[in-house]
Amino acid sequence: MDVYIARQPIFNRKMKVYGYELLYRQSNNNYFEGADDDQATTTLINDSFSVFGFQELIEQTRGFINFSQNLILGELAYMLPKDQVVIEILERVEPNEKVIEACKKLKEKGYILALDDFVLEQYTKDYLPLIEMADIIKVEFPAIKGDGIQKIIDKFGRRITFLAEKVETREEHQRAMNMGFKLFQGYYFSKPVMENLKDIGALNVNLVRIMNVLNIEPIDYDKIAEIIQQDVGLSYKFLKMSNSVYYGARYQIKSIKQGLLFMGFDEIKRWIYLMMLRGVQCIDNAELVKNSIVRGKMLSLLAKELQIKDESDYFIGGMFSSIDVLMNTSMDKALIGLPLSMDVREALLGKKNQFRWYLDTVLALEQANWEQLLLDSIYPGVPAERYMALYFEAIKWQRTLKDK
Repeated sequence: MDVYIARQPIFNRKMKVYGYELLYRQSNNNYFEGADDDQATTTLINDSFSVFGFQELIEQTRGFINFSQNLILGELAYMLPKDQVVIEILERVEPNEKVIEACKKLKEKGYILALDDFVLEQYTKDYLPLIEMADIIKVEFPAIKGDGIQKIIDKFGRRITFLAEKVETREEHQRAMNMGFKLFQGYYFSKPVMENLKDIGALNVNLVRIMNVLNIEPIDYDKIAEIIQQDVGLSYKFLKMSNSVYYGARYQIKSIKQGLLFMGFDEIKRWIYLMMLRGVQCIDNAELVKNSIVRGKMLSLLAKELQIKDESDYFIGGMFSSIDVLMNTSMDKALIGLPLSMDVREALLGKKNQFRWYLDTVLALEQANWEQLLLDSIYPGVPAERYMALYFEAIKWQRTLKDK
């Protein structure tokens, strides 16, 4: 059985990740068709813990998991750690006596309850017991009309945390903040916009100089070492990274040049582009930077799996797939001065080529956009379960970079 899990981050008012909603789809006929609520949740729970690793998925936060009426009554939630999950009660659940009693028991045992896709029409006498028990109420923000939701927030906001779903613009985020929402979820947070315009000069010019040297054969390692040594910050980070466990050094690296020779051409390029990306990171766009790094590693792993010779280009292309958003400018301007291969440059500018196709599949997977994936054939030469395994390997790799 093939299982697909996607994560969508949920942020608090300080732009810190509060948790991840875990999403699932499966079909015997097509990998990306849906399943019924019971099957989707039970399989997601099983594979989150036994296949992918629940801790890797939620990264020391909380996992939001949808629960149908049958599963609430069946007490499936008791299998899950109460301090690591949020039980999302689907909007299709009927607020009958048995459901309300089951939710009371969950609350008594310390579980956090969330009402999913709450609409104003649910604010009725029958639904009120669930509202009063809920810890979190998720509201589809673009669908809000009138001041009905505002009145509910004003009434319950001190006790209940309101979460704005499908927030897609900075203006929507600000309006939700003003209304009193405390948690936020949507494509806006996957593609945050910088307040101030950045141009290529805002990137560390020494990193661009190094990349230009790397594009000239034979590689002048003395020149690269000289450039790094002129930058105290780069020197410190380079020596720390080259001596890290991740790079498997058996001997202490004592000089910049020794580290360069130890790492080799491909690893130096990876490190340089990683440092470039981190150079434009701030609190507002930290999640997008992390996603970009995961994309780069995922595409690199795919290239290795398919024996594509330009594996390094796939890594770099994934890393810079959102550089225009990070720098709040057009992609053509963002790429000025960056020594990218022609295929990667053209793909990032919108041309359909092999690299662009694989990048689009990763972007669709990242956003749980199964409909988009259905438009294309399944990944050539990569079984679906292997594709997902590579994605979670990329996530694990990104987490190893935190202290480097």
